[in-house]
Amino acid sequence: MKSPQISVMLCAYNASKYIHEAIESILCQTYTDFEFIIVNDGSTDKTLQMIKRYDDKRIRTISRRHNYIESLNTGMKACRGKYIARMDADDKAIPDRLERQFVIMEEQPDIAACFSWGETFGLVDEPVGYSVKGHVKSPFFLFATGNYLIHPTSMIRKSFIQKHRIYYKNDYPYAEDYKLWTEITKKGGEIYVIPEQLIRYRINQSQVSVKFNKEQHVSTLKIQQEVIEELLNRLNHPQRKNIISLFNKLLMLNQAELIQGDEVISFIYRILKNTNFFV
Repeated sequence: MKSPQISVMLCAYNASKYIHEAIESILCQTYTDFEFIIVNDGSTDKTLQMIKRYDDKRIRTISRRHNYIESLNTGMKACRGKYIARMDADDKAIPDRLERQFVIMEEQPDIAACFSWGETFGLVDEPVGYSVKGHVKSPFFLFATGNYLIHPTSMIRKSFIQKHRIYYKNDYPYAEDYKLWTEITKKGGEIYVIPEQLIRYRINQSQVSVKFNKEQHVSTLKIQQEVIEELLNRLNHPQRKNIISLFNKLLMLNQAELIQGDEVISFIYRILKNTNFFV
Protein backbone atom coordinates (compact mmCIF):
# COMPACT_ATOMS: atom_id res chain seq x y z
CA MET A 1 0.00 0.00 0.00
CA LYS A 2 1.30 3.44 -0.95
CA SER A 3 2.07 5.58 2.10
CA PRO A 4 0.22 8.90 2.36
CA GLN A 5 2.15 12.16 2.15
CA ILE A 6 0.85 13.33 5.53
CA SER A 7 0.07 11.55 8.78
CA VAL A 8 -2.20 13.54 11.08
CA MET A 9 -1.66 12.37 14.66
CA LEU A 10 -4.15 13.13 17.42
CA CYS A 11 -3.84 11.82 20.98
CA ALA A 12 -7.00 11.93 23.09
CA TYR A 13 -7.67 11.43 26.79
CA ASN A 14 -11.26 11.84 27.99
CA ALA A 15 -12.00 14.19 25.11
CA SER A 16 -15.55 13.11 24.25
CA LYS A 17 -16.94 16.63 24.69
CA TYR A 18 -14.95 18.19 21.84
CA ILE A 19 -13.20 15.47 19.82
CA HIS A 20 -15.88 15.32 17.13
CA GLU A 21 -15.09 18.93 16.17
CA ALA A 22 -11.37 18.15 15.90
CA ILE A 23 -11.96 15.02 13.81
CA GLU A 24 -14.38 16.72 11.43
CA SER A 25 -12.02 19.66 10.90
CA ILE A 26 -9.39 17.19 9.64
CA LEU A 27 -11.70 15.04 7.53
CA CYS A 28 -12.89 18.21 5.77
CA GLN A 29 -9.40 19.36 4.75
CA THR A 30 -8.85 20.53 1.17
CA TYR A 31 -5.73 18.34 1.03
CA THR A 32 -6.82 14.70 1.11
CA ASP A 33 -3.68 12.51 0.80
CA PHE A 34 -3.37 11.81 4.51
CA GLU A 35 -3.89 9.14 7.11
CA PHE A 36 -5.43 10.05 10.46
CA ILE A 37 -3.84 8.32 13.46
CA ILE A 38 -6.00 8.72 16.58
CA VAL A 39 -4.54 7.38 19.82
CA ASN A 40 -7.06 6.75 22.58
CA ASP A 41 -4.94 7.34 25.69
CA GLY A 42 -6.84 5.12 28.12
CA SER A 43 -9.95 7.29 28.14
CA THR A 44 -12.63 6.42 30.69
CA ASP A 45 -15.38 8.50 29.08
CA LYS A 46 -17.00 8.03 25.64
CA THR A 47 -13.97 9.16 23.62
CA LEU A 48 -13.49 5.80 21.92
CA GLN A 49 -17.18 5.56 21.06
CA MET A 50 -17.04 9.02 19.50
CA ILE A 51 -14.04 8.01 17.37
CA LYS A 52 -15.76 4.84 16.18
CA ARG A 53 -18.69 6.85 14.84
CA TYR A 54 -16.57 7.87 11.85
CA ASP A 55 -16.46 5.47 8.92
CA ASP A 56 -13.49 6.87 7.03
CA LYS A 57 -10.73 4.61 5.69
CA ARG A 58 -8.11 7.25 6.47
CA ILE A 59 -8.68 6.87 10.23
CA ARG A 60 -6.54 4.39 12.17
CA THR A 61 -7.33 4.07 15.87
CA ILE A 62 -4.85 2.90 18.50
CA SER A 63 -6.01 2.25 22.07
CA ARG A 64 -3.58 1.90 24.94
CA ARG A 65 -3.35 2.43 28.69
CA HIS A 66 -3.23 5.97 30.01
CA ASN A 67 0.25 7.48 29.76
CA TYR A 68 0.09 10.58 27.61
CA ILE A 69 3.77 10.81 26.66
CA GLU A 70 4.00 7.13 25.76
CA SER A 71 0.78 7.46 23.77
CA LEU A 72 2.22 10.43 21.86
CA ASN A 73 5.31 8.42 20.97
CA THR A 74 3.21 5.39 20.01
CA GLY A 75 1.23 7.59 17.65
CA MET A 76 4.35 9.16 16.15
CA LYS A 77 5.90 5.75 15.50
CA ALA A 78 2.70 4.57 13.79
CA CYS A 79 2.80 7.44 11.28
CA ARG A 80 3.71 6.34 7.75
CA GLY A 81 3.60 9.73 6.06
CA LYS A 82 6.45 11.90 4.87
CA TYR A 83 5.18 14.60 7.23
CA ILE A 84 3.54 14.34 10.65
CA ALA A 85 0.88 16.93 11.43
CA ARG A 86 -0.06 17.21 15.10
CA MET A 87 -3.58 17.91 16.22
CA ASP A 88 -5.14 18.24 19.68
CA ALA A 89 -8.48 16.70 20.54
CA ASP A 90 -10.20 19.95 21.49
CA ASP A 91 -9.01 22.23 18.66
CA LYS A 92 -10.27 22.88 15.13
CA ALA A 93 -8.14 23.15 11.99
CA ILE A 94 -8.92 25.66 9.25
CA PRO A 95 -9.96 23.77 6.03
CA ASP A 96 -6.74 24.47 4.07
CA ARG A 97 -4.32 24.01 6.99
CA LEU A 98 -2.71 20.80 5.68
CA GLU A 99 -2.54 22.08 2.12
CA ARG A 100 -0.79 25.30 3.13
CA GLN A 101 1.78 23.52 5.29
CA PHE A 102 2.40 20.76 2.74
CA VAL A 103 3.34 23.35 0.10
CA ILE A 104 5.88 24.97 2.46
CA MET A 105 7.46 21.62 3.39
CA GLU A 106 7.73 20.56 -0.24
CA GLU A 107 9.15 23.87 -1.44
CA GLN A 108 11.67 24.20 1.40
CA PRO A 109 13.38 20.85 2.06
CA ASP A 110 15.63 22.36 4.73
CA ILE A 111 12.63 23.04 6.95
CA ALA A 112 12.33 20.45 9.76
CA ALA A 113 8.96 21.68 10.98
CA CYS A 114 6.29 24.12 9.85
CA PHE A 115 3.90 25.93 12.18
CA SER A 116 1.32 28.69 11.92
CA TRP A 117 -0.37 31.33 13.97
CA GLY A 118 -3.65 30.51 15.64
CA GLU A 119 -6.76 31.96 17.21
CA THR A 120 -7.97 31.03 20.69
CA PHE A 121 -11.62 30.54 21.49
CA GLY A 122 -13.62 29.48 24.51
CA LEU A 123 -12.52 31.32 27.65
CA VAL A 124 -10.38 33.74 25.65
CA ASP A 125 -10.78 34.91 22.06
CA GLU A 126 -7.55 36.37 20.68
CA PRO A 127 -4.81 35.72 18.10
CA VAL A 128 -1.79 33.71 19.32
CA GLY A 129 1.64 32.79 18.00
CA TYR A 130 2.23 36.05 16.17
CA SER A 131 5.64 36.73 17.81
CA VAL A 132 7.42 34.95 14.94
CA LYS A 133 6.76 34.48 11.26
CA GLY A 134 8.37 33.08 8.13
CA HIS A 135 11.75 31.38 8.31
CA VAL A 136 12.71 31.77 11.98
CA LYS A 137 16.20 33.15 12.52
CA SER A 138 18.22 31.44 15.30
CA PRO A 139 15.27 29.27 16.41
CA PHE A 140 17.19 27.43 19.16
CA PHE A 141 18.46 30.68 20.66
CA LEU A 142 14.94 32.09 20.77
CA PHE A 143 13.77 29.16 22.89
CA ALA A 144 15.70 30.65 25.80
CA THR A 145 12.81 33.13 26.04
CA GLY A 146 10.16 30.39 26.19
CA ASN A 147 8.02 28.37 23.80
CA TYR A 148 6.98 30.60 20.91
CA LEU A 149 5.32 27.84 18.85
CA ILE A 150 1.79 26.41 18.94
CA HIS A 151 1.96 22.62 19.30
CA PRO A 152 -1.22 21.65 17.38
CA THR A 153 -0.17 23.74 14.36
CA SER A 154 2.99 21.69 13.81
CA MET A 155 3.88 19.68 10.72
CA ILE A 156 7.15 17.78 11.21
CA ARG A 157 9.46 16.21 8.63
CA LYS A 158 9.46 12.57 9.70
CA SER A 159 12.90 11.80 8.22
CA PHE A 160 14.49 14.50 10.43
CA ILE A 161 13.20 13.19 13.75
CA GLN A 162 13.98 9.61 12.72
CA LYS A 163 17.55 10.50 11.77
CA HIS A 164 18.17 12.25 15.09
CA ARG A 165 16.02 9.89 17.20
CA ILE A 166 13.90 12.69 18.57
CA TYR A 167 10.78 11.84 20.56
CA TYR A 168 8.59 13.16 23.38
CA LYS A 169 10.20 12.83 26.82
CA ASN A 170 8.61 12.09 30.19
CA ASP A 171 10.90 14.37 32.21
CA TYR A 172 9.14 17.59 31.21
CA PRO A 173 5.53 17.31 32.43
CA TYR A 174 3.08 19.55 30.58
CA ALA A 175 5.88 21.03 28.45
CA GLU A 176 6.79 17.98 26.35
CA ASP A 177 6.11 19.87 23.12
CA TYR A 178 8.46 22.71 24.09
CA LYS A 179 11.21 20.15 24.80
CA LEU A 180 10.57 18.48 21.43
CA TRP A 181 11.05 21.76 19.56
CA THR A 182 14.28 22.54 21.42
CA GLU A 183 15.63 19.11 20.50
CA ILE A 184 14.76 19.61 16.84
CA THR A 185 16.41 23.03 16.66
CA LYS A 186 19.37 21.93 18.78
CA LYS A 187 20.11 19.38 16.04
CA GLY A 188 20.01 22.14 13.42
CA GLY A 189 16.38 21.80 12.37
CA GLU A 190 14.98 24.90 10.67
CA ILE A 191 11.56 26.28 11.61
CA TYR A 192 9.00 28.05 9.43
CA VAL A 193 5.88 29.79 10.75
CA ILE A 194 3.04 30.63 8.36
CA PRO A 195 1.77 34.07 9.46
CA GLU A 196 -1.87 33.10 9.23
CA GLN A 197 -4.32 31.59 11.69
CA LEU A 198 -4.63 27.99 10.49
CA ILE A 199 -6.02 26.57 13.72
CA ARG A 200 -8.59 27.52 16.34
CA TYR A 201 -7.03 26.75 19.72
CA ARG A 202 -9.57 26.06 22.46
CA ILE A 203 -9.06 27.54 25.94
CA ASN A 204 -11.05 25.87 28.74
CA GLN A 205 -10.76 25.16 32.46
CA SER A 206 -9.79 21.50 31.92
CA GLN A 207 -6.88 22.42 29.63
CA VAL A 208 -3.40 21.39 30.76
CA SER A 209 -2.04 24.95 30.66
CA VAL A 210 -4.89 26.02 32.96
CA LYS A 211 -5.10 23.05 35.36
CA PHE A 212 -1.36 22.41 35.66
CA ASN A 213 0.04 25.90 35.22
CA LYS A 214 2.53 25.63 38.11
CA GLU A 215 3.90 22.26 37.00
CA GLN A 216 4.18 23.53 33.42
CA HIS A 217 6.09 26.58 34.62
CA VAL A 218 8.62 24.39 36.46
CA SER A 219 9.19 22.31 33.30
CA THR A 220 9.48 25.46 31.21
CA LEU A 221 12.21 26.89 33.45
CA LYS A 222 14.04 23.56 33.33
CA ILE A 223 14.02 23.61 29.51
CA GLN A 224 15.08 27.26 29.38
CA GLN A 225 18.01 26.52 31.67
CA GLU A 226 19.06 23.63 29.43
CA VAL A 227 18.89 25.90 26.38
CA ILE A 228 21.03 28.54 28.13
CA GLU A 229 23.59 25.90 29.15
CA GLU A 230 23.84 24.64 25.56
CA LEU A 231 24.22 28.18 24.25
CA LEU A 232 27.02 28.84 26.75
CA ASN A 233 28.77 25.66 25.59
CA ARG A 234 28.65 26.95 22.02
CA LEU A 235 29.63 30.53 22.86
CA ASN A 236 32.87 31.78 21.32
CA HIS A 237 33.49 35.06 23.11
CA PRO A 238 36.32 36.54 25.23
CA GLN A 239 33.94 36.82 28.20
CA ARG A 240 32.63 33.26 27.96
CA LYS A 241 34.14 32.06 31.27
CA ASN A 242 32.86 35.13 33.10
CA ILE A 243 29.36 34.70 31.70
CA ILE A 244 29.30 31.02 32.72
CA SER A 245 30.56 31.94 36.20
CA LEU A 246 27.85 34.60 36.52
CA PHE A 247 25.18 32.15 35.39
CA ASN A 248 26.25 29.58 38.01
CA LYS A 249 26.27 32.23 40.76
CA LEU A 250 22.79 33.38 39.77
CA LEU A 251 21.58 29.76 39.90
CA MET A 252 22.92 29.49 43.45
CA LEU A 253 21.06 32.66 44.39
CA ASN A 254 17.94 31.16 42.84
CA GLN A 255 18.35 28.02 44.93
CA ALA A 256 18.64 30.26 48.00
CA GLU A 257 15.36 31.90 46.90
CA LEU A 258 17.01 35.31 46.53
CA ILE A 259 16.17 35.63 42.85
CA GLN A 260 13.48 34.10 40.64
CA GLY A 261 14.36 31.55 37.96
CA ASP A 262 12.68 33.71 35.33
CA GLU A 263 14.98 36.59 36.27
CA VAL A 264 18.09 34.41 35.93
CA ILE A 265 17.10 33.25 32.46
CA SER A 266 16.11 36.74 31.31
CA PHE A 267 19.36 38.31 32.52
CA ILE A 268 21.66 35.74 30.89
CA TYR A 269 19.60 35.81 27.69
CA ARG A 270 20.13 39.56 27.39
CA ILE A 271 23.88 39.12 27.87
CA LEU A 272 24.04 36.40 25.21
CA LYS A 273 22.00 38.55 22.85
CA ASN A 274 24.49 41.37 23.34
CA THR A 275 27.35 39.12 22.20
CA ASN A 276 25.67 38.90 18.76
CA PHE A 277 27.02 35.36 18.50
CA PHE A 278 23.61 33.73 18.07
CA VAL A 279 21.62 36.47 16.35
